[in-house]
Amino acid sequence: MLGYPKNLYILPLDHRDFLVKILFGLKGALNVKDHRLMEKYRELVFDGFYAAYKKLNNKPELAILVDEEFGSSVLNSARKKKIVFCLSTEKSGQSGFTLEYGRDFGKHIEKFHPPIVKALVRYNPANIQVNRIQLKRLKQLSDWCHTHGYKFLLEPLVPPTVADLEKCHGRQDLFDKNIRPRLAQTMVKETQLSGVEPDIWKIEAFESTKDWEKIIPVIRRGQSRSEVGIVLLGRNASFAQVKRWFNLAPREQLNGFAVGRTVFLRAVEEFHAKKINRPAAVKIIADNYAELVRYWTK
Repeated sequence: MLGYPKNLYILPLDHRDFLVKILFGLKGALNVKDHRLMEKYRELVFDGFYAAYKKLNNKPELAILVDEEFGSSVLNSARKKKIVFCLSTEKSGQSGFTLEYGRDFGKHIEKFHPPIVKALVRYNPANIQVNRIQLKRLKQLSDWCHTHGYKFLLEPLVPPTVADLEKCHGRQDLFDKNIRPRLAQTMVKETQLSGVEPDIWKIEAFESTKDWEKIIPVIRRGQSRSEVGIVLLGRNASFAQVKRWFNLAPREQLNGFAVGRTVFLRAVEEFHAKKINRPAAVKIIADNYAELVRYWTK
């Protein structure tokens, strides 16, 4: 059955190109030493998550999102500990959706047997040609997941075109408030019409409750989609901003959130710079994640 009718509080730790650039000032391939460091930082964030996990009561609702490139050990640990985990499938840093392992994507999913398979896509309805290619690839993944018994999570980011920004005098905040909500609804409709059927949508936070109330029925239109899950995406915002978005969201209609960098980035950066030790970094991550879970569920 399509959907995910359970609460879901995800700590994403699958950032690749972004984190490599922040920590090492690089784009592209890392040397062996730095690659291992990235793996260690994945383990650090997971340890923070797990410290919170052990203290929180709603364990079946707590989840992580990890990539294979730097997170294989974390994926294996989560599986052994029976923690809900999501596996990233997209190649990082691409303008169009590309599967990380091409035609072999299924083998890599089966390697870890994640409860949830995730794909990130950048989708502005104005980019017709690019979207046609992306939707074809996403449908291949969506169909495969449903055929093989995996839940499929889609994370669609809606970036502005040059024309969109011109309408907003170059201001991203005005785009997010005045244009992105309408484009997001169109994006959902076009995705569904192409035959791509996510069990869970990971949606960028909106600046008003009414925008949530407009997109939720679009995502869940039709009887077959009535159980489809929706989680709020944190967008690397401050704690105050994330909590503000939580307050604006109709939480009783959503399944939860997916907030990563807000939770772990400062701790990882300070540990990388040797400003704090590992136990301190783990505690910061654990406290941050637990605080957001409690805030959402209060």
